[in-house]
Amino acid sequence: MIPAPGTERNRLVATTTGLVLGGLAYVLTLLDYGTNLTRTALQGGLFSAFYDEQGRALLAGHVDVPANSLGIEGFVHDGRTFMYFPPWPAILRLPVLLTTHEYDGRLTLLSMALAWIVFAVMVTKLVWLLLPRLSGVDEVTGGTAVLVALFLAAATGGSFLTFDAGQPWVYHEAYVWAIASVFGGIYWLTRLLYEPTRHATWWLFVFALLSVGSRATEGWAISLAAIALGVWWRWWPRRTATNPLWWRVVLAGAVPLALSIALNEYKFGTVYIFPLQDQVWTFLNEHRREALAANGGGLTGPQFFTTSFMAYLRLDGIRFVGYFPFITLPAHAAPAYGGAFVDQTYRTGSVTSFMPMLMVMFLVSLVAVARPRARRQLALLRLPLLVSVLVTGGVMGYGYYSARYASEFVPAMVLGGAVCTSLLAGAVRRRRGWQAPAVAVLAVGAAFSIVAQMAIGTTMAAFIHRGEPLQRYVQWQHDVSPGAQARLVSQVSGLPTGGNTDDLAIRGDCQSLYLNTGDRYQPWIPVEERDRVLEVSATGQRLRPGRITLLTVTGTVPQSVRVEVSHHQQLRFVAQYGDALATTSWFDLPTTGGVRLGIRNQIGIGFFQFVATPGGPVGFLPSVYFDRDQNSLPALLTLTNSAAGLASLGLRMTELPGLPMPLCDELAREAGIDVGRG
Repeated sequence: MIPAPGTERNRLVATTTGLVLGGLAYVLTLLDYGTNLTRTALQGGLFSAFYDEQGRALLAGHVDVPANSLGIEGFVHDGRTFMYFPPWPAILRLPVLLTTHEYDGRLTLLSMALAWIVFAVMVTKLVWLLLPRLSGVDEVTGGTAVLVALFLAAATGGSFLTFDAGQPWVYHEAYVWAIASVFGGIYWLTRLLYEPTRHATWWLFVFALLSVGSRATEGWAISLAAIALGVWWRWWPRRTATNPLWWRVVLAGAVPLALSIALNEYKFGTVYIFPLQDQVWTFLNEHRREALAANGGGLTGPQFFTTSFMAYLRLDGIRFVGYFPFITLPAHAAPAYGGAFVDQTYRTGSVTSFMPMLMVMFLVSLVAVARPRARRQLALLRLPLLVSVLVTGGVMGYGYYSARYASEFVPAMVLGGAVCTSLLAGAVRRRRGWQAPAVAVLAVGAAFSIVAQMAIGTTMAAFIHRGEPLQRYVQWQHDVSPGAQARLVSQVSGLPTGGNTDDLAIRGDCQSLYLNTGDRYQPWIPVEERDRVLEVSATGQRLRPGRITLLTVTGTVPQSVRVEVSHHQQLRFVAQYGDALATTSWFDLPTTGGVRLGIRNQIGIGFFQFVATPGGPVGFLPSVYFDRDQNSLPALLTLTNSAAGLASLGLRMTELPGLPMPLCDELAREAGIDVGRG
């Protein structure tokens, strides 16, 4: 059939416009509005190198990875350490890992970008596959093109995948690939139902394999659906003839499923579940052990359904504020319902609130597809729609709550959106007066979801990375919404406690600025801290040997920096962390002036850095530490009352004024707080 005039052009314009809008939102969030293609969620790259470790293990001919290489996420089973994430993103890295070590731990962002491309291609192919079948017309008019463009923008830039893009680390890389691969499987399953061919069967197998290789929940849903379809084609009693592809379709699902089971059996001795009692985090965290004990040794079950429903589907799972970025996650972590004893719970946005347009479209599609008298073109979509819903089963019965888990609803929302867009295009063709309202509603819905996902993605990127991105984020809040933070700012003499989400605390005369994250496990994080300089000089008397502690740092073990004087009238600085020591070389005290000890809080890596002039680097001490409950807390550096002790060594110490912090000073001024330093 020859396409109607303008159809191909309109298809191209709609696809390009929609993907550019959605892709721009995703890429800007992924790059955190910069140009660093190897950016990681944490400055030190922690949790961004797991797939590289797995890839190098595969190259060495085994599945287990080096001990301690996965930190708290490692599973120590039968004396070996395994990663619970399936290996597809690690396999994807192999060509790079074979040739160089330069990019180890730095490939996550590029991998997530590639996953988005796969997802975008599959979404685009699906909507154009459905459009003529569900709308009843082959021609793509300008109005239809606008509807499709708005849907593509919302699907590729207004879903929780854009939130995931804000943090390039293993948790979100796994999710982006899982959603991309399962949606590819949904497309080829739909294509197979409409056009049963070997070609579609082969690609269904490929995406089922990618799905089980990215995340088991998604992979099992696709694999089981393929097996069910093949069996139905072979043995459904009402069929007049057996579809000759039935055994190929069964294999397309059974082979990936068998490989997934075999790998999990090899690593953990189980068909599907991984043994949480073997995870390093379980050994460290008492609450995790209590949660396992309360739930029969696992964290899955129907007892979590109500809590999950309220976390991911409640109508008010969003928060609007009067300052940048104006749209945020709820102020508090997802609460437990029905007496459920949950493991960890974080601030979690709901799909209903952050993707309202796609949620409504999904519900419309669900009714249209599931109703008993649905026409055949709609009825054929029951299995793909069921698969998309089954994908969410993992999080609906899992006692751990985080915003990233809302990603599991993306396939259902996007499939429903594609079906509804196609139905809407047909309705608009029949009722021309509906076109303007339909376009307006879709435009508002797409814009809202894109802005909302970018907002929370940017916020969490700053909270997790800290350092310069967090300081920039607070600066944006001040610049975009000047004065709006005044009521949030308070002054404290020590470390801040209590407070509410988004509160800012100024310590002393702008020595430090802290932000309240609303997170129960790391409630306050440092935004910036003024550099400090201590000058140690001679009193004019002869130096006498000895040691004096100059400062201490709070933590779970003793931490301090001291100065020592040798019998040869030389000095050195010593940083102590528990029983570990770091020292400078011995050096002579300058004849004029004194020796200066510079102190900088490297917030991005969570350490105080000490450098002596002369003397050189002294060492590092944690500026953030984990308490006995594994909560992350900022450390407080305090100068000791060492004047008398230093005098006994023939020394004295003065603190030189540090550089001002303009952001903190401006926030204090707007809040009416006096931080004058004379």
